[in-house]
Amino acid sequence: MNTEELNALKDRAYKTAVKHGFHEDTKPDAYYLGLVMSEMGEAINADRKGLRANVVRFVEDMELGNPFKESFEAHIKDSLEDELADIVIRLLDFAGLRGYELSTDEDLDLFILSALEELKTSGLPGLLLVFIYALYYNFKFNELEKCVCRTIRIISGCFEKMTGRDYDLWWFVEQKMQYNELRPKLNGKKY
Repeated sequence: MNTEELNALKDRAYKTAVKHGFHEDTKPDAYYLGLVMSEMGEAINADRKGLRANVVRFVEDMELGNPFKESFEAHIKDSLEDELADIVIRLLDFAGLRGYELSTDEDLDLFILSALEELKTSGLPGLLLVFIYALYYNFKFNELEKCVCRTIRIISGCFEKMTGRDYDLWWFVEQKMQYNELRPKLNGKKY
C-alpha cells in the first residue's frame, strides 16, 4: 500500500460515511475516537468467540456468481478480520473528515516490533489498549494526524499475527468498504 492508495482509501471511506449520514453534523474528535474504540471492543469479542472469516467459501461464492452482500454476511461479517478492517475504516473516515494526509513514508519497523511484542505478551486486548492509549494521548496534545496514520499502518503490519492467518488487511478493508456502500443510512443504527 503506497501513500496515494492509502489516501484514496481514506477519501472513499469518508465519502461513504458522508453518503450514509455519519457526518450530517460534525462532532468532536472524542466522539469519533470513541467509535474507533467500540470497533476495538468488537474485535476483541470476535477473537474471544473464535470468529474467523471463511475466505475460501466467500471466494467460491463470488466465483459462482452469488450475491456479494449475502456472501459477505455469511462468510466474513463479524469475524475478527472484519472487525479489524472496521477499525481501519473508522480511522480512515476520521482522517478524511479532518483532512489529514496519510503517508507510508515513515519507517515503522520499531513500532511494529513493539506491537508484536505487546501482542505476544498481552494478546489482542493488550495491543488494542496500546492503540487506545496512543490515540488518547495524541488527542490530548492535539497531534492525532500522525498517530492515526501510524495506527493504521501498524495494524496492517501486525494483521497476520493478530488473526493467526496469512491474510492481507487491505483485502478485508476493500470487501468491508464494498459492503458498507450497500448499507442503509447510519448502517441501520442510531449513530
